Amino acid sequence: MITKKCRICEKRLLNVIKFNKVALSGSFLKKNQIRKEKKYSLSLLVCKSCKHVQINNIINPNILFSHYDWETGVSKSNISLIRSLLFKLRKNFRFKKNSKIFEVASNDGTLLNEFKNYCGKSNILGIDPAKNLKKISDKKNIPTILGYFSYNKSKEIYKKYKKFDFCVARNVIAHAKDPNSIFKGVKNILKEKGIFVIEVPHLYNIFKDNQYDNIFHEHLGFHSLKSIKDLCNINLLKLIDVELIDSQGGSIRCYISHQNFKKKINNRVKNILKKEIEIGLFKLTTWKIFSNKISHHRKKLRNYLLKIKNNKKIISAYGASGKGQALLQFCGIDSKIISHVYDKSIFKQGKYTPGTHLKIVNPKFINKHMPDYLLLLSWNIVREIARQEKKYLSGNGKIIIPFPKPKIFIR
Repeated sequence: MITKKCRICEKRLLNVIKFNKVALSGSFLKKNQIRKEKKYSLSLLVCKSCKHVQINNIINPNILFSHYDWETGVSKSNISLIRSLLFKLRKNFRFKKNSKIFEVASNDGTLLNEFKNYCGKSNILGIDPAKNLKKISDKKNIPTILGYFSYNKSKEIYKKYKKFDFCVARNVIAHAKDPNSIFKGVKNILKEKGIFVIEVPHLYNIFKDNQYDNIFHEHLGFHSLKSIKDLCNINLLKLIDVELIDSQGGSIRCYISHQNFKKKINNRVKNILKKEIEIGLFKLTTWKIFSNKISHHRKKLRNYLLKIKNNKKIISAYGASGKGQALLQFCGIDSKIISHVYDKSIFKQGKYTPGTHLKIVNPKFINKHMPDYLLLLSWNIVREIARQEKKYLSGNGKIIIPFPKPKIFIR
């Protein structure tokens, strides 16, 4: 569905960047599915009124999320972030052993499993639309509703479970066609002194570091702190604190309460909003600059890889992430340049990448194949992967980081 209205304020949208048609970045293929693969239009838009940045083409969420190939628990960096959140909630927001927590898009239950170890199974609940991930959550004994969270769903949840002390939505608000419904739903099930925690990739970093690999059909919106504050204001909630976290190439973790919650708004909110204005996130000319930066980087990365390839070197890629598939497609990086794609997810191994049709294999084969270079598609967790692949690096293997410009990773 091609949208013409802003997903936050429903005002008119302006087209700023038009991409070629691309395959869905999360749709990994079996060999017999390659010939039938579909491609979809993709453009970047800006709301004329609230300046929220978003895409034009809203794909049926069941196509994207009823089976989902990303597992939170695969990444050690993710687990560290979850533990840091639990520490912060215990320290600053009175998270106790009898606190109730609800997670929107709970994935494989990794976050709730960490929280369960502190507050017990009876105080946790998740919701997620992916059937394959619910099976993993069930094995972990994590109570999980199969489905999408919305205001209407919150009414059902309230009837059965009443209200929660904490609601968490990590890396999901950008995926939702109607983020207002999520905010309104959380408001409905959040206790009077409850806290709503959101984590989203920060638009500031996406622009500053030219992270155009974030633009794919799963990501309907690209959030500034202003856009989160706008969602709070529309839904009678209050943004009380924010912190910058090392996730997804630079994210914001936002702490939100009911409007009448008597807690002073942290100065970090004002300071980050000021930085967003100073860098020009809410000017149309900024996104014309971004378009030019994308064009320059695509050529630079492709030429960088071709130069290596022309020197008879073998290049493979690491990380079958959604952003990685967007980058490969945008830059036309296929089997003429890349030999394999390595990924730890058992859901992806043996399948082929969308659009570029590269075979995905277990990283245990890296040291058997011994490519000269690994293009790191999961560049946002470079240190984790470098620790994991010490043997490869010790054997003169090299890792290429694509952003903000192509370079060799140096430990």
